Amino acid sequence: MSEKAAVYLECVMEFGLHILVLVFSWVVVPSSTSGTDREWDDLLVIELGKPATLACVDREMTSSMTVTWLKTVGKSEWKLVLSANEKKEIYVESSMDSMRLADKEHGDFSLVFVPKMGEEGLYCCSVKQQERNVTQRVILLAILTATVFPAPPPHDSILRLAASVRPAHAAHRITWAGPGGTPLRSEVNRKMKTLTKLPRFNQSDEGPYECVVHPQGFSSRATFSFRVVVKVDGPQIFTGSVAHVPFSLSCPPVLGDYVLVYWQSHDKQKAMQLVHQYDRWRDSTRTERGPLLRLAGPPFRPRAGSFSFLLSPAVQDGGLYICEVFLNEECYSQRTLLSVLTVRASTSAPPSELQLICQYSAMSQVQQAGWSHQDPSSRLQRFSTGPGLLVLNVSRPITASTAGNYTCTLRLKNGQAVWAVYTRLHGPPGPPGPDGRTRRRGQNYQPLALEKHTDSIIGWASVLWSLSYYSSPLLLCYLYRKGYICSSKLVPVGQYVGTALICLFGVACLRGWGRWKNSEYVQFISILEEARKNHTASNKKKLRCYDFDFYSWPLDFSWSEFSNPKLSKAGVSLLKPETSGAASGLLKHVRTLPCHVISFLIAHSFGRRMLYPGSVGLLQKAMRPMLQQGQAKLIEEFDGQRNKLEACDGNHIDTMFVDRRRDGAPGGKTLVICCEGNAGFYEVGCMNTPLEGGYSVLGWNHPGFGGSTGVPFPQNEANAMDVVIQFAVHKLGFQLNDIIIYAWSIGGFTASWAVMSYPELQAVVLDASFDDLLPLALKVMPESWTPLVQHTIRQYMNLNNAKQLCQYQGPVLLIRRTKDEIITTAGPDDIMSNRGNDLLLRLLHFRYPNVMAEEGVRVVRQWLGASNPVEEASVYSHYQVDDDWCVSVLQSYQTHIGPAFPWTV
Repeated sequence: MSEKAAVYLECVMEFGLHILVLVFSWVVVPSSTSGTDREWDDLLVIELGKPATLACVDREMTSSMTVTWLKTVGKSEWKLVLSANEKKEIYVESSMDSMRLADKEHGDFSLVFVPKMGEEGLYCCSVKQQERNVTQRVILLAILTATVFPAPPPHDSILRLAASVRPAHAAHRITWAGPGGTPLRSEVNRKMKTLTKLPRFNQSDEGPYECVVHPQGFSSRATFSFRVVVKVDGPQIFTGSVAHVPFSLSCPPVLGDYVLVYWQSHDKQKAMQLVHQYDRWRDSTRTERGPLLRLAGPPFRPRAGSFSFLLSPAVQDGGLYICEVFLNEECYSQRTLLSVLTVRASTSAPPSELQLICQYSAMSQVQQAGWSHQDPSSRLQRFSTGPGLLVLNVSRPITASTAGNYTCTLRLKNGQAVWAVYTRLHGPPGPPGPDGRTRRRGQNYQPLALEKHTDSIIGWASVLWSLSYYSSPLLLCYLYRKGYICSSKLVPVGQYVGTALICLFGVACLRGWGRWKNSEYVQFISILEEARKNHTASNKKKLRCYDFDFYSWPLDFSWSEFSNPKLSKAGVSLLKPETSGAASGLLKHVRTLPCHVISFLIAHSFGRRMLYPGSVGLLQKAMRPMLQQGQAKLIEEFDGQRNKLEACDGNHIDTMFVDRRRDGAPGGKTLVICCEGNAGFYEVGCMNTPLEGGYSVLGWNHPGFGGSTGVPFPQNEANAMDVVIQFAVHKLGFQLNDIIIYAWSIGGFTASWAVMSYPELQAVVLDASFDDLLPLALKVMPESWTPLVQHTIRQYMNLNNAKQLCQYQGPVLLIRRTKDEIITTAGPDDIMSNRGNDLLLRLLHFRYPNVMAEEGVRVVRQWLGASNPVEEASVYSHYQVDDDWCVSVLQSYQTHIGPAFPWTV
């Protein structure tokens, strides 16, 4: 026989041997090798998530051998999970990806893996050496789950320690012991969990807690011990805040009867004093002398016993705050040590220099404090004049190298960082803003007398034209009934209109002459023209100092700059509306033609304006001063950057970007893209929420809103959202997984489209949004119009947020307003008519279809219908929800099956 044939025969015999092992592993039931009637030879208890080593033989075996590991399936069947010889290993159970032999080369056939929930049970190791059985060993693997709730426990809360073993018959009993080995009283609940409680858990109870499992039946070990280290969530919270910025003062998370707040300053020269008290049963509030506190609103409900406070502290208001909540005879306490930081310019500095003062309280909890400039290479002349005081000298006059942002940063001993920014560009500093930043002082353009009067005339003419445009249907009907629509009447009217247009043209020429004589306007025109010819960063910076009509703003980014297969001239892709059935020939098209025509007219006339009132010119004219003030605040206080983007449909989108990456803010590397509501603008919209959180923020206006062009139909909205994301990635330098979409109300459509089209986005937050526009449209329209409304919505305004959101696999946060008047179909008092509930239910039904069956939907609806936290807690306790068990099941499913929704758990 040739050498090649011999090798081939050896491979065939080896493969046949493994096939026989696979076949007989489901039939042959391993028997214990101990010679007794016990079911297993050894028992091992492992904590969930920790590696397990199942020993096979006690001595080394190095000659030709075959090892087989099997696991029980059901009561009497065995399943092969691993088979190996000195040459190869065959893994049968692919889900056990961490499974391996300990050291096959040196004869150690122990099975090593990290068991998941559901992988407990009997394991059998069978070793054959030179075609004879050497050993067979059966091991019972048990998995321990130990939980701590709450984790970490707040001061004076009830700590619960729970432990359970699967399979349950592996443990005779489970005991708990405290620090130092002190035995604790334990009870077994209905779910076979050994539970112990420690009421009023505080700092003296911290330490390692030991869970001891006493095995049932034979085991080589008498007990199995596991350690859980528990630390209280601080007897007091150490934190910091910028002066005059609203700070949330926490109270114990219990529903109480009344609350008291005590305060003691850092210098401790005065005794602790009571500064606020509230009795919810009498609905009485009393505020004493000291820092001014007020009860916080939603999600806290003082009248229901859920307490928290808002404090806008000065530097002297730092110190120790104690919030005590009383429930019946019980008292729960929360201590907060607050350090307050502020920056300002000294008024007594010499004329040759500018002194910046950084003042802070609670020196004992500050680890480091210092000044920094936005240019890291700048050398700063700083010194300290006393405890809690840092002074920075900046030479006058201010130059390009010394202008910019100066930041005073405190690093507390617990690792938290607090900072305040002083901005110094050109000219004298303005008053400090509410967040501690010093504003750049802007000024309004001062037109000359001729320009001022002519501009006023043109403004009134624009208002009259808008009124005539929106009232034109009624005006035409009135003129027709009076007989004015005829040639004899229209000729004189045409003459009057022509004369008025000529006069307006003359007024416009006079306004242009007045502007030409204004040196400040001529300077602006020169900067604008230079920016159009040479769109460099320096020219853009100069141009951003001015506010003018956005149509003249030079283009900053276009969708065509970067090749993207998703984009085309027709626009980005949208989900197609659901249709009731296919058309049945030409006759049906003719019959439905009037309906199509009427729907088109409705959608393009009052329908679009009712849905997006912010696109109405009159409303924008009325809000113009407010929008200018909001835009100035974003530019002056946050160094906002205005940009003009061109979408694939040719619309220009007005955006505002605030970059926090240079400030060193914790959330600065995360970009929040804000999608406004149907009457919202980025100037006065939801951008302030992520700005207060320290994130980088990109706001944009809907097509037809503010400086954006076009009309806000779904296709145009999606096109605008797409170019905003492309701008954030390709121009601003953010990755998709660093971007969060935050939407308010109708902005949920573009937000859900964004996460559907870009699934790599980090997360989406939908505030006061809805699942589908159709139910809300039917609410405000006559019932007899139902077929027409359905056709109009589905064909022209199909805002189906839920359908788009279900295409997204990432984290979703839904915020529901319990008194929302807009997205409810039966009034704000009927909380179950809030369409945010339907959005949640549809998302849950898609992600967890087996859980959200008939009973699941009924229970979730009951919880959503609760009108206050007490009712929610009642529903929660009625169904005995076990949070830890639910989380462990979901985590196990995700690890075993994968993260892709829907989950069949």
